[in-house]
Amino acid sequence: MIYLPDGVQDFLPEEYRVKRKIEEKFREVFIKFGYQEIMPPTFEYNDNFSVLFDENNLYRFFDKKGNILALRPDVTTQIARIVSTKLKGSFPLKLCYVANVYRYDDPQVGKMREFTQAGIELIGTNHEESDAEIIAVAIEALKSIGIEDFKVDVGQVEFFKRVVEDLELQNEEINLLREFLQQKNQSAIEEFINDKGIRGKKAEFLSELPLLFGGEEVLKRAKELYDTPKLGETIDYLERVYRILKDFGMEEYISFDLGMVQNLNYYTGIIFRCFVKGIGYAICTGGRYDGLLGIFGEHIPATGFAISVERSMLALQKQKKDIIDKSWRVLIKYKENLRSNAYKKATLLRGEGKIVEMYSYEKAKHVDENSFDEIIDMEE
Repeated sequence: MIYLPDGVQDFLPEEYRVKRKIEEKFREVFIKFGYQEIMPPTFEYNDNFSVLFDENNLYRFFDKKGNILALRPDVTTQIARIVSTKLKGSFPLKLCYVANVYRYDDPQVGKMREFTQAGIELIGTNHEESDAEIIAVAIEALKSIGIEDFKVDVGQVEFFKRVVEDLELQNEEINLLREFLQQKNQSAIEEFINDKGIRGKKAEFLSELPLLFGGEEVLKRAKELYDTPKLGETIDYLERVYRILKDFGMEEYISFDLGMVQNLNYYTGIIFRCFVKGIGYAICTGGRYDGLLGIFGEHIPATGFAISVERSMLALQKQKKDIIDKSWRVLIKYKENLRSNAYKKATLLRGEGKIVEMYSYEKAKHVDENSFDEIIDMEE
């Protein structure tokens, strides 16, 4: 028996119908907000990705010329390259995509090695209106497929960077601390503080960071704790973004997590993740990445997000939501001398949006008629 490798899956007809419908809904929302669809290649030179991604997590191979190529682990990096080399000109630039990406991660529930992302990138602006728009589009996209009871946790990478730069830690220690913060592992963070001999205000900053989670009151607490001009400006910025989202009527979806960290290192400012009740992992991640395009030669600010289509499917399944409208299925049975008339009838019905299958009387004996909503006999 031939099995699939870890981290990939087959989509059977009914599953694939749901997947395609979700992709169509997301694409429709993006386009209505003014985003134009783009499609980069499935693979590129390895160097285009290795500057940001661990090569051990890339699917790499050689071409006949000996060049090292890699399957894309991310679309945002590709769009940064495209904008920097092919789309220079008027800004802001709004782009969207629905594409498969490939990462050699440990597969687990809701996390595959091949998966589909639907996302947008807003390039050329670096103010609160653009960040608020990105979050608003993510909310509208999730609402469009019927997902309910979800939250958008909003953070800012500056908080983690501020703590880390003052502690003079090694890279492996920074990664360990990042992991503890991702897990909200308060006891491990306290142990880390003690092991590293961190004292005073620095210890207070670090121990409080994973606790800064909740509603608007979190920003007030952060101002009291992080009383520095730089972080004060950062908190003011988050407050302005929140006011815009309140004007959009979206405050019910927003919470703050100032201890949030992201695995992708290209984020430079506001970051966010969308969680659905009952699902233990984010179905959407995004944020500002003002330095990414500079890797490809153009220093242009940008912000965006990506939604996992497969995780969206799991969320709908968890909430027992059916996104597919039931189609009217018609069976036409015909005598062979009436095949032409049967086909004309089928064409007419298909034009009305119905699903139509044709079988001669002999072949129709082997068809399950119970799977059809209407049966038409063409005997004369």
